[in-house]
Amino acid sequence: ARAAARGIGNPVLYVGSSTGRDGLGGASFASRELTEGSDADRPAVQIGDPFTEKCLIEATLEALATGAVVGIQDMGAAGLTCSTCETASRGGCGIEIDVLRVPRREEGMTSYEVMLSESQERMLLIVKRGCQARITRLFAKWGLNAVEIGRIASGDRMRVREGATIVADIPVAVLTDEAPVYPR
Repeated sequence: ARAAARGIGNPVLYVGSSTGRDGLGGASFASRELTEGSDADRPAVQIGDPFTEKCLIEATLEALATGAVVGIQDMGAAGLTCSTCETASRGGCGIEIDVLRVPRREEGMTSYEVMLSESQERMLLIVKRGCQARITRLFAKWGLNAVEIGRIASGDRMRVREGATIVADIPVAVLTDEAPVYPR
């Protein structure tokens, strides 16, 4: 399986642990110089869980063996934002998700926080239509979330909804291939 979204209408699944506020701004934190005041950035530090990580690895390997996984990517730097727009860009398609469907372990998280959380032990899966229930059961067996949060769309846009409200609508290339390059 590749980190590319394919198949208009295919479901997008969020799998693994729930999203929290840990890891917010982690990628930018990792690029800054540590100073006496760096303690204020502690929420940017990701909190890993080796047991959950092992369960995610095993569940992911089982999911891949089913042949139902069309595309897969981890939620690393910039979390859900990065995984959704990068898979869509590589697949030459659009993607639509609803942040209200994302499993959370903290109350009152904004769409911005959900999209940028760098919490650990999470993956984005694009699966063949009709295979969602099978993959969901497989991840549940390992004690992990597997929630359909969206679908692959025609076109070239990343649309993020919060229920009925569109909170982001942007061409995927703006965040991937056409992003500004920092010349060193």
